[in-house]
Amino acid sequence: MALQTNYPDTQAAAIAGAPATMLPATEISRTVEGAAIAFGKAVEQGATDKAVKAFAGGKIVGIAMLDRSASGLSVTDGQVTGRATDAFGVGESARVRTKGDAWIVAAVAVAAGDAVFLTDAGAFTNVEADNTAFPGARWDTSTTAAGQLAVVRLG
Repeated sequence: MALQTNYPDTQAAAIAGAPATMLPATEISRTVEGAAIAFGKAVEQGATDKAVKAFAGGKIVGIAMLDRSASGLSVTDGQVTGRATDAFGVGESARVRTKGDAWIVAAVAVAAGDAVFLTDAGAFTNVEADNTAFPGARWDTSTTAAGQLAVVRLG
């Protein structure tokens, strides 16, 4: 059995789906449908009541938040059919933030105050053309390049 012998000197400043501040926020629980949903990704209304799926151009519900108790296991008819890391599996109850702030991976360089848009693949951007507006959301911090973490504020 291998042992870890190297430890970082500092902890990461943020990770996708983590709350950005301790300001009041609203979170709801929704059952995951379709496929696993990674932390920090936008979710849309699922086919059934109180369900969500990864955003693909539908009605936006919120952002899947980091949850260390999530197993990432997808279960169908009582059988485990898959496992995703850093994600909610199909059938799991996801924490979905509808108000407050969260760390998100920006698909492009963004500026604080910009509106938030989603591509059909669910990537967060500030580009309006051919993308879906995220109602009531704005970028709270800036990035200098694609793939960097920034804060999105909802509500």
